[in-house]
Amino acid sequence: MTDHQLTIKNVKCEMIELFIGKMDYHTLDEMLNSFTLLFMRQFEIERATFFLYENNRFVPLNKEECIVHSTDNYTKEEKFGLGTSLISHLIGRGFGFADDYLIFRGNDQSPLGALIFKSTEQWHAFAATPYLSELKMIYGKFIAQIVDKDHLMQKEKNYRKLFEITELFNSTMDSNVILEGMMKTINELFPMYESELLLSHDQNTNMQTYRLFDYLHERGSTIDAFLSGELTVEHASDLQCTILNAPIRGRQGIYGLLQMNAPLTTDFSYTQKNLIRMIGNAAGSALENASLYAQSHRLVNDLQLVNDASKILNSNLPLNEMLSYLKEQLLKAFKPNEIAFLFVDGEEYKISPESTALFIGNRANESIQPIIIRLKEEEEAIFDPNRTDDNGHLKEFRSLAALPITDQKVVKGWVILLHKEEYYFSFDNFKLMRSLISHSSLAISNIILRDQLQELVNKDTLTKLFTRSYLNKAVEKSMEKNEEAVFLLVDIDDFKHVNDTYGHATGDLVLQQISEFLLEETEAIGIVSRWGGEEIALFLPSVPLDDSIAFAKAIIEQIPQVTNPEVTISIGLSSWEPQKGIAFKELFQQADKALYEAKNKGKNQLVIHRAASTVH
Repeated sequence: MTDHQLTIKNVKCEMIELFIGKMDYHTLDEMLNSFTLLFMRQFEIERATFFLYENNRFVPLNKEECIVHSTDNYTKEEKFGLGTSLISHLIGRGFGFADDYLIFRGNDQSPLGALIFKSTEQWHAFAATPYLSELKMIYGKFIAQIVDKDHLMQKEKNYRKLFEITELFNSTMDSNVILEGMMKTINELFPMYESELLLSHDQNTNMQTYRLFDYLHERGSTIDAFLSGELTVEHASDLQCTILNAPIRGRQGIYGLLQMNAPLTTDFSYTQKNLIRMIGNAAGSALENASLYAQSHRLVNDLQLVNDASKILNSNLPLNEMLSYLKEQLLKAFKPNEIAFLFVDGEEYKISPESTALFIGNRANESIQPIIIRLKEEEEAIFDPNRTDDNGHLKEFRSLAALPITDQKVVKGWVILLHKEEYYFSFDNFKLMRSLISHSSLAISNIILRDQLQELVNKDTLTKLFTRSYLNKAVEKSMEKNEEAVFLLVDIDDFKHVNDTYGHATGDLVLQQISEFLLEETEAIGIVSRWGGEEIALFLPSVPLDDSIAFAKAIIEQIPQVTNPEVTISIGLSSWEPQKGIAFKELFQQADKALYEAKNKGKNQLVIHRAASTVH
């Protein structure tokens, strides 16, 4: 056996020992380093570097060293564009020590790796023999086996991770858990790269580490991935990095992107891209299932909300109570910062007192006017998730939803919801708002019509004062509550003379002037009613007697000043206290007697029944 045959035999034994003895306990890099050391020891070589061939490039085991890409500049005789020119590429790039190389190939002659080294006499002697080809074959088979084994182990690791993350996705309907699990897995598989999560605006999550996808400011490759649903890779020289965009994709749409930033020279392998793509698709399907699950529950809750609201809204409530209930439901379901109820009042809009504080205080006009302008222009429901003014500046309340209250396609008013955050109301929210307001519109319109009809029944057509029957019920109800009260019966002095002198139209005008004045004076403290003819009754519940007397004196003095032609009035006053136990008819009769006395004593005066005295 010659020395060179012995060398081949030793190489085979070393490769078998290395493969069997260390394969299960070492990484690919460690195996290749061990291989390099055996090669160096076999031929007494002092310096050598191993390059692994992956993604069309030679990558040194020491990743900080240079990377050599395959190009078309190599000679055609070298099947894969690799040959002696490899050395010339490396000279001056940190590998100037090398003067020889070995390229290792698989069965299909595709490159697996390369070894560059400073040759020795032992190597030159061996390389000049026919045994060099056998040595390359032995080394090529060894490297192919450990590379294949490493690929299998990587695939097993990747599929194990994919199985674990898919198992997690299938065990939850929480979008936060799905997204956090996806990012954790990506960071574990690719710790060397920076990963970021981009979500569409319709995704609701409590995660802190994400940003919203912005069509106006994203790179072209990012937009392409989001629109096409296909993974894109961009070598961004301006950012000195390689950007991979993997869609988070379900069957019904794209829910966001997983974006990875790697060094500029990075070429993601097919295996890496396929794994990232599968994780993104699994996360997209899980998000879609979670979304459909949440949507089904939301639809059930929405239907329950509309059903419950319909029952309440059709229960014959007063308008203020109905609007209060509707406000409560809107606050509970959509959590706006502010709510306004506007009702058409001729050419203007009247803000309901059941609106929230912003529309009631000093800022009401400032807040509502821009919205009213839009309502008049568009006359449709408004959904604006990111409000700006005419100069493009953001509004304080960036999310707006405005929905009409209609009756037979005629707009009777509007419900307005505002929130300070942009895109706070989803389109699904908006559709539910429309449904709720649509169901409420008929009830609100019926209440308004009912109130208008009731006002016709309760109010005197000429004076707009309450009718006598309405006052009777109010007094009776007040006395049932054991409230002390004062009753004033007012008569216009010499009213027949006014009619005879100026005509009945002027007499009606005087009645209207006095009625309007008394309505203003008694606002929030009592009820004013047309008692009959030129007589007017005032009921002041819970007003002390002394205050009522002062009030009566004041209006006697002011009536001549507010009437044209000038007239005076006489007043009869009676009071009631719970311990007296008199009926409400007696209260009227006592005031009527006092008024009769005031008339007989010269008119333009007040007579108090209990005091039996006249006050001028």
